[in-house]
Amino acid sequence: MKNIIYILSILFITSCASSSQECETKANGFIDGVEGQVTMGEQSSVEVFNQIDKAWAELDYETLKTFVAEGAEMRFSDGRSAVGPDEFIEIIKAWVSEVEDEDGNEYTWNTDYAFSLAVTSVEGDWVNAQFTSTHTNPESKLEAEVFYEFYHIVDGKIQEWSQFKRDVLR
Repeated sequence: MKNIIYILSILFITSCASSSQECETKANGFIDGVEGQVTMGEQSSVEVFNQIDKAWAELDYETLKTFVAEGAEMRFSDGRSAVGPDEFIEIIKAWVSEVEDEDGNEYTWNTDYAFSLAVTSVEGDWVNAQFTSTHTNPESKLEAEVFYEFYHIVDGKIQEWSQFKRDVLR
């Protein structure tokens, strides 16, 4: 009996320690009309997002351009859209001047969260992020704006980007 317990213990330990053993990827959710499973994405995509967020916050347009693929489609919450890095940067520049002129607010935000999802049949990851931008003018009806953004990142570059906004009133 003792030998059987030793043998089972050794088999259990070696099966758990095996580095060549494949781990099952846990799927969660679905996308209508898309083959494949939704899974957690890679941390490396979140790290690319962090670099994009940093360059954007610093208004480092040249660095920001390096993260946008030439044919990337970008859709802003106000209906504007851009294709590629140059158009994207031009819209950001216009937006910055609008925000800073309107009510005397600064173009700043807090990054609330970011996480990465993947679809097994689609290349790259989708980084989902939320930002909150507060308004400092007490006479404004807006207290804050909450932005939801989705970055499709493939090989360190945005291929597609969408932004949605929710206003928080005083």
